[in-house]
Amino acid sequence: MSIYYQDDMVTLYHGDCLTEHREWLDADVLVTDPPYGSGEMAALYGRTPSPAGRGRVIQQDWTTDTRDAALEAWGDRPVVMFGTPRMCEPPGGWSDRLVWDKREPGLNGGPWRYTHESIFVRGEGWTRTGASSFSILAFPSGNGSWEKRQHVHAKPVRLMETLISSAPPGTIADPFAGSGSTLVAAAHLGRVAVGVEIDEGYCELLAKRLAQGALDLGGIA
Repeated sequence: MSIYYQDDMVTLYHGDCLTEHREWLDADVLVTDPPYGSGEMAALYGRTPSPAGRGRVIQQDWTTDTRDAALEAWGDRPVVMFGTPRMCEPPGGWSDRLVWDKREPGLNGGPWRYTHESIFVRGEGWTRTGASSFSILAFPSGNGSWEKRQHVHAKPVRLMETLISSAPPGTIADPFAGSGSTLVAAAHLGRVAVGVEIDEGYCELLAKRLAQGALDLGGIA
């Protein structure tokens, strides 16, 4: 596989981030929303495929193996990574554990409907951008929006901009690019970024958005 899309700020590869395209490992800051290993629970809602192939496709989401292998390959360099409070957190020590207040319920069962996700941060060089840099980041998730119909785990671009604004200098990496929230946010902020996405459909969606000037269509990517 070769470069799927490239402009002055963003390079996107189509393929597996661990076996086909490891160029992201040359970047400086990892900002990513990896598969949580929640595929079994999501399949109950028809949001990811069952082993028989039914439902919405979120690849590599049946275990945390891919997430954990990517973290191991990245090492102790700066990273911000999303996770779900309903499952085990990513391995390793974390200097900060932030909360994304989605203002809307997410995908979960049980007695309480979760309206938040976890954000794990570690590494040197993160900075406070102002007096309102709080550990709880409140951005509506956009349930029912066009963007969420394109990718069930889409993150708000403004949320990703907030995180990247505090990141150390250098190139941003997202080996699980999805429909592109990290890469679009990086481009908005003038940061060079490299992404990898295993699903060609999401590569196509992201390439079109970037080619149109990384437009923020309602704040979700």
